[in-house]
Amino acid sequence: MNFFQLLFLGYKNYIKGTVFLFKNKLQWFFIFPIILFGCIYWLGTYFKSLEFEVNASLEQTSAQISTINELIWTTLKMMFFDGMFIVFTQFTLYIVVVLLSPILAMLSEKIEEIITGESYDYSFKMLINDIKRGAIIAFRNLIWFYVFVGLFLGVVSLLNLSTKSFVAFAIPFIVGFYYYGFTFIDYVNERRRMNIQQSIYFVSRHKGLAISIGSVYSIFFLMYFYVDKNFNEIAGSGMQIGWTVVLIVLLIVAALTPILAITSATLSMNELLKIEKK
Repeated sequence: MNFFQLLFLGYKNYIKGTVFLFKNKLQWFFIFPIILFGCIYWLGTYFKSLEFEVNASLEQTSAQISTINELIWTTLKMMFFDGMFIVFTQFTLYIVVVLLSPILAMLSEKIEEIITGESYDYSFKMLINDIKRGAIIAFRNLIWFYVFVGLFLGVVSLLNLSTKSFVAFAIPFIVGFYYYGFTFIDYVNERRRMNIQQSIYFVSRHKGLAISIGSVYSIFFLMYFYVDKNFNEIAGSGMQIGWTVVLIVLLIVAALTPILAITSATLSMNELLKIEKK
């Protein structure tokens, strides 16, 4: 299958997968990411509020700080809370995949059991292995993504402003789609006894599928974070209720997308492997 056929396959199975989950009474898996996402959002908001308090305290008491140790300690506290906020917001996509790895692995296996009739024995040892491999893949993808973005933006900075404003925005997003999708496809690759290097090679040959799966997952997360961050500017006066509803809907959809992504990945891989065997 070519790139665009693989792209269509992933998007098609997002729709097909939603119906599949409800038809086979697997919708209860949605509970886990909703709870997890709520906790991550609360922690991010909590650390951000603490950072604001430290900022305010720093401004009010800056004239009263008498020693360099007091200034350093206050600054370090502000940096810590700011860093924790970034971890629990900007890196949420990777954190969710890592923490949900046993749930995503179990759901992927259940879907495959329904489709093929083959059953898998799930043990505590397998659970630990799923968590370890999910974490390794997610952190590997995170590192490679930011290495690419850093190098790419360095090259783009040499281009003219009009080109840079579009290219610098679009390309990193598309690369991110690939790495997010890779993480979900790897759950199926692991079950097919591929090691990490074999999985990397396989996904590199099926980029369209990885991008389609990763794009839906990440776009809804990014839409939610954008509206949440710029809520006061977007809502303005008289639009608070409407945009609050939009924000809640985006929050719910963003929380559900990891389950939909692993469903699409499993259904797509099942179709793809059947086609490639023929």
